[in-house]
Amino acid sequence: MADDGMLMNFEIGDVPISNQVKFKGGRWRDRVKAQKSVKKWDTDRPKKDSNTPTVPSSGRPKTARYIPGVGVQIEGGEGDEADRPAKRPRTDSDAQPAQRPQQPRPQIKSGQTSSKLFTSNPTHTTTFDDKPAEETEEAKPSNAPLSGEAENFTALGLSRRIAQHLSTKLEMKAPTAIQKNTIPQLVKEDNDAFLQAETGSGKTLAYLLPIVQRITALSQNEDGSSTGVQLHRDSGLFAIVLAPTRELCKQIAAVLERLLRCAPWIVSTTVTGGESKKSEKARLRKGVNILIATPGRLTDHLDNTKVLDVGTVRWLVLDEGDRMMEMGFEDDLKTIVGEIRKDPLKHETKDGVVLDKVLPARRVTVLCSATMKMNVQKLGEISLTDAVHITATTTDEEKDAEGNMVESAFAAPSQLKQSYLIVPAKLRLVTLIALLKSTFARKGSVMKAIIFISCADSVNFHFDLLKSTAPPPKPKMAPSALPSPDDSPSFGTGANASTPKAPKVDTSTDDTVAPATYITSPANPSIILHKLHGSLPQSSRTATLNSFTSSKDPAVLITTDISSRGLDVPSVDLVVEYDPAFAAADHVHRVGRTARAGRPGKAVIFLQPGCEEGYVEVLKQGASSVPQPQLYDAVLQKGLSTPVQLPGGGETAGEDEGGRRNTWMSRAEALQLSIEQRLLVKEDDETENSRGGRNRYAPAKKDDPLLDAARQAFKSHVRAYATHVREERGYFDKGQLHLGHMAKSFGLREAPGGIGGGVVGRKRPANGGAANKFAAAGQGQKRKAVSREDDGEGGEVDEEARRRMKAKMNALAKAGASEFNIG
Repeated sequence: MADDGMLMNFEIGDVPISNQVKFKGGRWRDRVKAQKSVKKWDTDRPKKDSNTPTVPSSGRPKTARYIPGVGVQIEGGEGDEADRPAKRPRTDSDAQPAQRPQQPRPQIKSGQTSSKLFTSNPTHTTTFDDKPAEETEEAKPSNAPLSGEAENFTALGLSRRIAQHLSTKLEMKAPTAIQKNTIPQLVKEDNDAFLQAETGSGKTLAYLLPIVQRITALSQNEDGSSTGVQLHRDSGLFAIVLAPTRELCKQIAAVLERLLRCAPWIVSTTVTGGESKKSEKARLRKGVNILIATPGRLTDHLDNTKVLDVGTVRWLVLDEGDRMMEMGFEDDLKTIVGEIRKDPLKHETKDGVVLDKVLPARRVTVLCSATMKMNVQKLGEISLTDAVHITATTTDEEKDAEGNMVESAFAAPSQLKQSYLIVPAKLRLVTLIALLKSTFARKGSVMKAIIFISCADSVNFHFDLLKSTAPPPKPKMAPSALPSPDDSPSFGTGANASTPKAPKVDTSTDDTVAPATYITSPANPSIILHKLHGSLPQSSRTATLNSFTSSKDPAVLITTDISSRGLDVPSVDLVVEYDPAFAAADHVHRVGRTARAGRPGKAVIFLQPGCEEGYVEVLKQGASSVPQPQLYDAVLQKGLSTPVQLPGGGETAGEDEGGRRNTWMSRAEALQLSIEQRLLVKEDDETENSRGGRNRYAPAKKDDPLLDAARQAFKSHVRAYATHVREERGYFDKGQLHLGHMAKSFGLREAPGGIGGGVVGRKRPANGGAANKFAAAGQGQKRKAVSREDDGEGGEVDEEARRRMKAKMNALAKAGASEFNIG
C-alpha cells in the first residue's frame, strides 16, 4: 500500500451541510450586523425533515455583498440553484398560517431596507383617557372687539374723522379691551405707560391711535374744521416707534399707512437693516413726522445722519420690549433714550407753531411687552418714569390692598384650542406629514398653517424635503396687506410723499416659495409652501411674507422664531410647534399667530416621550384651557388612511410585519423608507476608502444638496436643543436625546458625526470642555448673539457696530458654538 495505513471515518448524518457565507464591501459595522443576523436566522430556523430529498451541493462557497439601501445580496456560482433543497409536497397542515420567526431573514425583497419605526421606542408616561371628552361650551373670545352701544371709538376721545375712518375703511366698529383702557390714557394724560396684553388684541392700534389723534389736532378741531395751522412733513419728528425685527417694523408701517389715509398730510417712514441707508437718509432729509425703526439702524442714523433732529420727539414707543432685550439691544436702547433726552424739548416748530397746547408737554415713553420678566423691568428702569400699568382687564382683582396694580399672568387667547402630541423621535417626520395631510384633507377647513422649527438649517431641509420637484405653478395672489419695498413710496407715506416707483417683477421668492408634496389631497391638490428665517436676504424675507399673507391657495409657512412676534397674518388657522420654544413666553407668542381678534384657532406642539412630557405643566400656566394630550398613532391613522403622493410620482404602499398591506402602519413605513431612499441615492455613490468601506464622516457630494441639508439640519437641531432657558432645561435634557432615533426624523439612517461645539459630542473633554463653557455663558448672552441676524440689522453698519458684532461672535466661537444658527 502506498499510504501509511491510517483510516479516518466521519459520520456527518443526514443534515445537509450549510455553506459558509462571506460578506464583502460596505461598512465593517454593516458586515458584522449582517453576519450576526445570518447566524441568528440559521439558529432560529426550523430544522429540516430528514426525509426531505436534497441535491448534493457543488461545494462552492457562497458570497454575500451588503449594498446600502438594498440589503444583503447573496451571490454564488453555478451550483447555487442546486444548493436549495427540493420543495416537499403541500399538505393539509399547511393551510394554517405558519408562525413567522422572530428574527426575519436579512435578505429583503424588492431591494429595500426596513425602517423599523415602531420598535425600540420609549414608553410614554402620559395617561390617555379612552372616553371621549364631553362637549363643552365654546369659550368666549378674550381678544375680540367689545360689544355694546357705549363701546365706540368716539367715546374714547378720538375725533369723528378718525372714528368714521375706522368704521368705514378699516371695518372696525368697536375697540378691544386693551384699546379701551389705553386710548383715553394716552390721549388725555402725559404719563409714561406700560402696555401688557395678550396676542392679537390690537395693541398696535392702541398706541398708534392716540399719537395720530393728537398730531391731527394741531391742524383740525374736534368738529373737523381747520385750526389754521399748516402741518407738513418738515414740521418735525413727533414720534419714534422701535420694533425688534424688520418684519414687525413693516407690519406696523402698513397699519399706520392705512390709518393715515384719513390724515394724508402726516408722513411716516421706516429705517431698518437690509435697506439702502442712502435712500433712508434722503427720506429723513425731506422730513418725516412718525418714524418706525429697528434699534440698531436708528442708533446708526443718530450717530451719522445729522439731519435727523429728535428735538421735537414727544413719543418713544418700545414695541416687544422683552424681545429687544433678549436680542442684545440693551446698549442701543440706552443710546437712543440718551440721545432723545440729551437736548431740551423744543416747544414750537420751524414755522413758529406752538406744540405744547395739543401735544404732550414732556416726552412720553410707551413700553409694550407681553411679560414682566427681569429684562423688561430693567428696560423700564432705563426708559420709564412714573409709568402707568395698563392691561386688557383692569379689574379690582388685579390690584393689591393699597390699590396698586400687581403683575398679571399672560395667557393665550381663551378661544385657542391647544393640544400636545407625544411622538417618539423616529416618528416625528412621518407624524408631521400625516398631521399636515389630514389638516388639508378637506377644502376650506384650513387655509394657512405655520410650522415653527428651532433653527434655520432645519427650516431649509424641511422646505426642500416637502416641496414638489415639479415646476411651480404661478400662485394666485390677492392685494397684500404688507407693501413690498419695490412698490411702496420712495419717501414714506402721506400727501407730501414722492411719486411711487413703477412696480418691478419680483423674483426673490424663487428659493422660498414652492408647491408642496406629500401633504396634498384631492380636495386641495395645490398647497403653497413658504420658508422664512433670519439668514435670508431682506428682499426674500419681505417677498416671502407678502406671498404667504396674500396667497389665495392653502399655504404653509415653515419658519423660526422670527415670525413669532407681532406678525398679524389673516386666516392662520393652525400653528404647529414642531420644535418646542426656547422659553414659555416664546411659546405663547408662537401660538398667538392664530386665534387673533376673536377668531378661532388651533395649536399643536410635538413632545417626545420621557422628560419632555413634564413640559405640559409649563404649558398649562400659559393657557386659559388645559391642553389636550394626543398620541401619535391617532394622527398617523387619520393622516395615512389614504395613500401619500410621492414627489417622483406614485403612492405609498407597504406591507407590515403581519403581512397586511395598505394599513396606516405600512404606509408610515413606506413613507419613511421613500424619504430615506431620496437621501441614499447619492450617499451610496460616494467614494469608498482604500479599505473598501465608506468614510462615514466624509462630507456630502456637491451635487447632493438634500443629503447635505439633512446632515446640517440635524447638527444645528442638536445644538439648538441645548439652548432652552435654565428653568426649563430639565424638560429638554440633551443627555437623554437619542441621536440615532433623532437622525431618522431627518431621513438619515444614522446620526452624522462632527456635531462639534461640545454640546452633544461623542467624547466629553476632561476639563469640562466647550459644553460647560457654552452653558456658563448664560441663556441671555447666548441668544443675544445668535439671534442678532433676526433683528433690524444688516446692510450698511458703521465700524463701531461691526466691531461689537465681531467681538460677540468671537466670544461665541470660543464657547464652542461657531456654527450655531437658530435663525
